Amino acid sequence: MWRGLSLLAATEVGSAMKRSVVGAVIYLVALLCLAVAFGFLVAAGHDVLAEAYGDTRASLILAGLFAAVGAVIMLVSAWIRSRARHRRTLATTAMVVAPAMAPSVVRTFIRHPGVSAGVVAGIVALGAILGRQWGKES
Repeated sequence: MWRGLSLLAATEVGSAMKRSVVGAVIYLVALLCLAVAFGFLVAAGHDVLAEAYGDTRASLILAGLFAAVGAVIMLVSAWIRSRARHRRTLATTAMVVAPAMAPSVVRTFIRHPGVSAGVVAGIVALGAILGRQWGKES
């Protein structure tokens, strides 16, 4: 029975990996096509600007445009990262501390059943308070 279950699990994992690799390759090909199309779009834009303003000015206009777009993208990215980092700080700390604290907490629960009820009540209350605070922020 265990052998059949492990064989089934291995087959499922293999097919899931194959699907994810095929999906990644498809996205990579689509990204490559979009990059080539964008290159032709920039070249056509340069040609149009070169006819109106000359080659040097057209190049400077495109360089300024891409510099401005890159600066805006970097500012938005920095803003998103700073927001995400503040929200995950407490959760990350809990994820790091929980495995280290688990053995001592389990021993306490086994030795002192009355303490375990108080700890569970405290954890529930803390979760409710933090949940309300995070709910207000988002």
